[in-house]
Amino acid sequence: MGSVGFPLKLSACILIFLILENFCVTSDEHWCYNDPKCGPNTWGPIGSCSGKKQSPINIESKAAKHKSNFESIYFSEYENLNIAKKVWNTGHYAQINFEVKATISGPGFSAKYYLWQCHFHWGTENSNGAEHTIDGKRYAMEMHLVHTKNNMTIEEASKQSDGFVVLAFLLEVDKEHKQVTPWDTLARLFKEIPEKDDSYDVKGEFSMGGLLHTADFSHYYRYSGSLTSPPCAEAVDWIVFPYPIYLSYQVANIMRTSLYFTTIKDNRPMENNFRPTQDLNGREVYYYTEHKSLFTCIGYCFSRWF
Repeated sequence: MGSVGFPLKLSACILIFLILENFCVTSDEHWCYNDPKCGPNTWGPIGSCSGKKQSPINIESKAAKHKSNFESIYFSEYENLNIAKKVWNTGHYAQINFEVKATISGPGFSAKYYLWQCHFHWGTENSNGAEHTIDGKRYAMEMHLVHTKNNMTIEEASKQSDGFVVLAFLLEVDKEHKQVTPWDTLARLFKEIPEKDDSYDVKGEFSMGGLLHTADFSHYYRYSGSLTSPPCAEAVDWIVFPYPIYLSYQVANIMRTSLYFTTIKDNRPMENNFRPTQDLNGREVYYYTEHKSLFTCIGYCFSRWF
């Protein structure tokens, strides 16, 4: 009996070690996109991820309530070349952090909202990588500009029902697009952050206004929802611009293939980092279009930045 006890105890210790090792890995990677063990289908118990006001959603254009009073969005400091501080591989997505806090305001907001970060979602190919869908159509990529109320921290804003305004821009690939734009600069910078926690200082490299130069601000959808990644705080006023910004095939391909979830050696390319659409659960989606009389003013307000 004594000769059998030691191997049994050793086996038990090895088993416990393996369980603990697996637990530690799981705890460190408590949510992810590319592993069924921690992917979007497992997020329910985390934070508010099983709530009734989750994002993203499929926007049904015919079901959206049309608002006759177009609410202009006023941007400040978006044209500032020193606004961006660094690009960062978070291990979930590529993110831009900001030093100078740009703001958005307007009659449709309860306060001034400050730009904290911008991040991107994409798929495995240059298509089907956006989070929000329009009438079931999923675009190539999606860019989220995350603003917090009165310059709150992300944690503080998560506790407020109106803590965030997130601007969602859909990105599409145009193989005929050849013109060099600030997006080429951003794609080049993404090459500097291939692995998780890599960051690269970008002060003076580009402005957010430059990235948004071709965006159509004259139409947008608006609804109440959540952050699209854990803890999925239901604290977001979403503004989704339905007409995409077009990128060249080369730019989109560089952005999509330059990053990894962990390390290059681990060989887990950053792809399909988007959450599936969530149930609307009775929420209203509003559609805003500008009046013709406002077009000149709005166009001037944006074009003078660039």
